[in-house]
Amino acid sequence: MDREEQSVWEAVRYHRGKENSVLGPTLAAMTEIDYTKVREIISHLVKRHSCLIASHSKGYYIPVTAEEVDEATRSLRHRGISILVRAAKLQKTSITDIFNQALLEFDRAPRRVHGEKERP
Repeated sequence: MDREEQSVWEAVRYHRGKENSVLGPTLAAMTEIDYTKVREIISHLVKRHSCLIASHSKGYYIPVTAEEVDEATRSLRHRGISILVRAAKLQKTSITDIFNQALLEFDRAPRRVHGEKERP
């Protein structure tokens, strides 16, 4: 982890359990990192470093029970499916077609490290 990643991880890792969530803007203030960048770093920590960071409307937290993991997973799945349904409606196609197209695009997408500019 780089310095900023370590800073965000250190700030969020002690917020164990949903009842101890910390808001993103609070993390930004604690780490002196722009809120948008904090969000990018959290995404990177989850995807690349396998940090178990969950979120809900009241902030970020480390899930400590199976129920918290399940609830966070359900929330993400619901949000993802809702977005795919909207995309299917816009394209006037099935959610299966949209999902399969998204899989193809995801597989072809170049992977980048947070903060790195998209390559042409």
